Amino acid sequence: MKKMTLTGAVAALLASVVLLASCGKSSKANKMAPAEYYSYIENKAVADGLKASKPYSFDEGISADFGLKLSLLKEGKALAKTYMGAMGGSAGVSDLDWLDSIDFSGNFSVNKGSLAANVTGSVNSAKINLDAVMDENSACLRVPELNKDYLSVPAAFLGQGSGLNIGEIVKAYTEYITSMPNYDEIVSEINKYKDTYLKYATDVSKTNSTLTRGGKSQELTVLTVNFEGKNAENLVKDILTLAKNDECIKRVVSSFENYQKALAPAGDAFTYGKFQEKINDFLEDLDEYGLGEFSNIKMDVFVDSKDEICGRAFKLGDEEMASYALTKDGKDFGFELSAGPDGSFASIKGNGKCKGDLYTGDYTLSLEGKELQKFTLENFDAKALKKGSIKGTIKFNPENAMMSAYQVGLDMDLNDKAQKYGLSLSQDSKKLATLDYTTKIAKVSKIKMPSNSVSVDNGEEFQKYTKALKFDNLNSIIKKIGMPKELEGQLTGAVDGLSKQFAE
Repeated sequence: MKKMTLTGAVAALLASVVLLASCGKSSKANKMAPAEYYSYIENKAVADGLKASKPYSFDEGISADFGLKLSLLKEGKALAKTYMGAMGGSAGVSDLDWLDSIDFSGNFSVNKGSLAANVTGSVNSAKINLDAVMDENSACLRVPELNKDYLSVPAAFLGQGSGLNIGEIVKAYTEYITSMPNYDEIVSEINKYKDTYLKYATDVSKTNSTLTRGGKSQELTVLTVNFEGKNAENLVKDILTLAKNDECIKRVVSSFENYQKALAPAGDAFTYGKFQEKINDFLEDLDEYGLGEFSNIKMDVFVDSKDEICGRAFKLGDEEMASYALTKDGKDFGFELSAGPDGSFASIKGNGKCKGDLYTGDYTLSLEGKELQKFTLENFDAKALKKGSIKGTIKFNPENAMMSAYQVGLDMDLNDKAQKYGLSLSQDSKKLATLDYTTKIAKVSKIKMPSNSVSVDNGEEFQKYTKALKFDNLNSIIKKIGMPKELEGQLTGAVDGLSKQFAE
C-alpha cells in the first residue's frame, strides 16, 4: 500500500470539519481544565447536532413527493424570441409567448424488493400522467389518459440486448436503500467514533488571541488539541479498527457492492473485502512506518466570550491545512473557509452584517489562488442552522463575459422533512425565468404490483390493449397547451400516425 499523501490528509481533515463543526454554549470554561472543557464542548456540540435531527428509518423503505417547475416570464419570452430569431429559428419555435410553464410532480417510493413512481407532467394547464411499479420480476407501466390498465413487461425483456438484468438491479438497489442506518444507529455510530476520538484528545492547551477573518477581528480563546507520536498513531489505529469491525458499515458497503455488480457485472466493484483489505494494509504500514510527517497533528478551536465555538484550524505541525472561522465585531462579521496549505487549494472569504440571527455578506470563491466567483449570501439564518435547517439566498453574476449581464439567485429552505430550492435568472432586476424544485418526505406504504395489468407476453390480450389506446385523449391534451397551430399540427399529426400503426 502507498503511504498517505498530502491530498489524502487534506481530505481527512475536511471530513473532520463536517463531523465536528458545530456551536455549543457553556458557562464552565473557567471552571474546567483545558482538556476537560474541550471534551465538554465537543460532547455538547455532537449532542445538539443530533437533537436537531428527527428520528427516521429506512427499514421499511422511503417515500418522497417531488416537484420541478420551470416558469418563463414575459421578459424571458421576449429575450428568447430575440436570441432564437437571430439564430434563424422559425416563428413557431422562436416565439414563446404561448409557453408559461413546464411542470413535473409526483411521488417516488422504495420498499425492499420493489419501487414505484407516479409522475404528472404538464405544459401550461395541459397534464398527462405516468405510473410505474417495478419488482425483480416485472415492470408495470401505464399512461391512464391512454389506458386505465397497466402494461406488464418482464424484467428480462427490459434488459434484453444490454447484458443487464433489470430485475436484479431493482432488487439490489432497493436492498441498498433499505440497508441505510436508521436514526438510532446513526446516534450510536457517531457517539462510538466521537468517544474513541476524545479518549486521545487529552493534550490540550488554552491561550487568548485576536483572530482576523474577512477584515473583522475578535478576541478569542484558543484551545489547541495536539496529537503527536504514538498518541496520534493509536488514535488512527483505533478508528480504523472500529471501522473494520463495524457491522453497520459492513451492511451498507456489502449492499452497495451487490448494487454495483448488478449495474456492471463485469466491472471492478468496490467490495467489502477490498474495504477490509485497505484497512489491514494501512494498519500494517502504521506498524512498520508510523505516521511519518503526519505524526504531529494539531487542531485550534476558537471560542468566544460566550463559550461558543466559532471556528477551527487543522494543522500538520505548524502548517495550516484547512480552517473555517466566523469573527464578529458588533453587527459586522468576517468569514473564511480554506483548504490546502495556508488556503492554497481553495477558499471562500467574505464579510457582512448580521441582524439578530440573519447574516448577509459578500464572498469570493477562489481556487489555487485564482478568483473564480463573487457572490452574496442574504439572510442566512444561523438560528435555523442550529436546528438542522438551512435558510438563505445566494445571488451572483456569472464571471463569464457572455453571462455577466445576468444575475442568478438561489433561495434555499431545507430541513429534515422537506427541501425547497428556487432558482431564478434576472436581467436589470427583472426576472426572466424561474426553476423551482421541492421534495417532501411522505408516508411509507407497502408497494403492490397492479392486479389489472396486461402482459406483453400474452399476444391476444396485448393486441386488445394497444387497439384500445385512446390517442384522441392525447391530442386533446396537446390542444389544451395553446401552442402555435404550426407546432400543434406537427404533434397531433405524429400522434395520429401512431394511432394508425397500433390500430393495424
